Amino acid sequence: MSTHRDGSVENLSIRTGNRRWGDSLAQESKKITFGVRIPVEGWVPISTPSPDFTYFLRLAQTAERLGYDFILVADHLLNWIGSTPKKAAATQYLALGTYESWTTLSALAAVTEKIKLSNIVLCNLFRAPSLLAKMASTLDIISGGRFVLSMGAGWLREECRRYGLDWFPYEERIERLREGIQVIRKLWTEKRADFLGKHYRLENAVLEPKPITKPHPPIWLGGASDSIMRIVAEEGNGWDLGLAGSPEAVKARIDRMNEYCDKISRRADSIKLSHSCMVVLSDTKDCAVNLVKAKARDLNTTMESFMGRHLVGSPSHIASRMNEYVDVGVRHFTLYFDRDLRNLDRFASEVIPQVG
Repeated sequence: MSTHRDGSVENLSIRTGNRRWGDSLAQESKKITFGVRIPVEGWVPISTPSPDFTYFLRLAQTAERLGYDFILVADHLLNWIGSTPKKAAATQYLALGTYESWTTLSALAAVTEKIKLSNIVLCNLFRAPSLLAKMASTLDIISGGRFVLSMGAGWLREECRRYGLDWFPYEERIERLREGIQVIRKLWTEKRADFLGKHYRLENAVLEPKPITKPHPPIWLGGASDSIMRIVAEEGNGWDLGLAGSPEAVKARIDRMNEYCDKISRRADSIKLSHSCMVVLSDTKDCAVNLVKAKARDLNTTMESFMGRHLVGSPSHIASRMNEYVDVGVRHFTLYFDRDLRNLDRFASEVIPQVG
């Protein structure tokens, strides 16, 4: 047994088991996987007709049938399209429909069998970590061990303001995220959990039944800041860089995170690295340009920025672009497709075989 600074006790057998799990995660982290984003916020351009749950169901089942590895759902209370961390979009954008993340993912768990389930990413401010641990354990059991927890500190302040939720300065949001992950892991792995942090506490807390994934479901974190990277190195099994930019920009972030891993003697190759991007499949340049113009406008960005962050062009061009990300260490892609489900089929048959 070992004692933490907060007075809690850790079983060394769990730590040893985690090292063995780290070896298996290192092997898993080298496999290239592909996830499909469930468009609970709709699509860009926003003139596209909004989806409903029937569409989400068809999309999830199509992704599973075609062999995609994940379905993932964004976690927002207001529509995020057009917003940035520095400036929220106008009310007309924020008011566009968006479905609640956890409810949607849980419903899709019941109509799929093999595909993994995750979020991009759960906002730590929306749910108490202890409650989230219980929710996640239940979903992992219901889904047969398919759940991957993915969390972030939160970035769209307007959601909290309008919903009456507490919003905190960035450094405090980071502190809360770190403590939240520690709370969740304790509840997942200990019979009786005690925790006394700056922001959260547990007192002889019992979480039963435990997740069926052992020692616990993987924990991914989202964000590209140095603060997030430190938490990834210390606490994470996966890292979603989000829209981190070009392969060169992604490589710079990965190199930085590897430095944090080296400082704590963590195997960097045990962390699954993820990149999120929209997919614009088009065989002609003119068609691609027209599509990108409309998307960039509604995302409040430039065409140049959009082209640098997302996957645009023919299947062969997109595969080549993805391999540039693979070459710098990315091993998971979260893909945001347009409405036409035939794009999933074409991507699976013409792009994926060329990646890696």
